[in-house]
Amino acid sequence: MKNAFPFVRTELPDWMVPVIEKVAAKMHDDATGHDLLHAVRVMELAGAIAKELGVEKEPTMTAGLLHDYYRKEEKQSGQLHYGPEAIAALRQEFGSMIAEALGKDGLEDVLAAIARHEEYYFDQDQGEDVLALPVLLQILQDADRIEAIGAVGVARTFMFGGAHGLPLAEDAEINANTWFDPGTRPKGSVHQHFYEKLLRLKDGMHTAPGRKLAEERHQFMLMFVRQLESELELESPDAVNLAR
Repeated sequence: MKNAFPFVRTELPDWMVPVIEKVAAKMHDDATGHDLLHAVRVMELAGAIAKELGVEKEPTMTAGLLHDYYRKEEKQSGQLHYGPEAIAALRQEFGSMIAEALGKDGLEDVLAAIARHEEYYFDQDQGEDVLALPVLLQILQDADRIEAIGAVGVARTFMFGGAHGLPLAEDAEINANTWFDPGTRPKGSVHQHFYEKLLRLKDGMHTAPGRKLAEERHQFMLMFVRQLESELELESPDAVNLAR
C-alpha cells in the first residue's frame, strides 16, 4: 500500500503502518539527530542493503525503524536505548505486531540486532570475529553508520552536539586514540566527535553495499572536517589513517 508518512519512499506492508505511526508520534520532535527522519532513513537503507544481498527485507526494515525508539528516555535518564530495559519495553509495545508478521523467531532476531547495534569494533583485539555476526545485525549496523557520515552525518552531528551542550571545538590537541563509548554521556566537542567515531566508521562496514555507500560519504565528511579545521586554525591528527 502507499503511505503518507514524511520521507518514506518505500511502499510499506500493511502490518508496518501502525508501527511507524507509533514511531512518528514518539520521535517527531527529537532534536538530537535521532528523530523520525533518521529512523526512516535507516529503515530504508537497511531494506536496500538487504535487497541487494538477497536477504529478507522486512526484518531489517523493522530493526532500522525501531533501533533508536528509546533515545528520548536515554537522554532524560541515562538508561541505554539498546539496554535490557529498552529491549523489554520494545517487546511489550511492539512484540505482538512483529511476531504476527515475522514470527516469534523473527521478533527475537529483530530485538537481538537492536540490542547490539551500538557495538563498535574500533579495537581489533575484541574477541568475536565480526564476520560471524548475524546478517541482520551487520545490515542494521551498516545502515545506521552510513547515516552517521556524509552530509547527513555532518548535519546530525551538529544537532547531537547542540542537544548535549557540546562546544564546536576546543583549543587543544585531539587524541586520535580516544574512541567513542556509546555507554557514556557525550563529552568533549563536536570537532572531537568526528575523530573519536565518525571518521572511523567507513572501514568498519560489514557488507559490500555498505562499503560502497560509505566510501563516498566518508570522503565528503573528511573534506568538511579539513575545511572546518582550516577556518578555525585547529591542529588535527591524520584523519585518513584513523579508521582501522
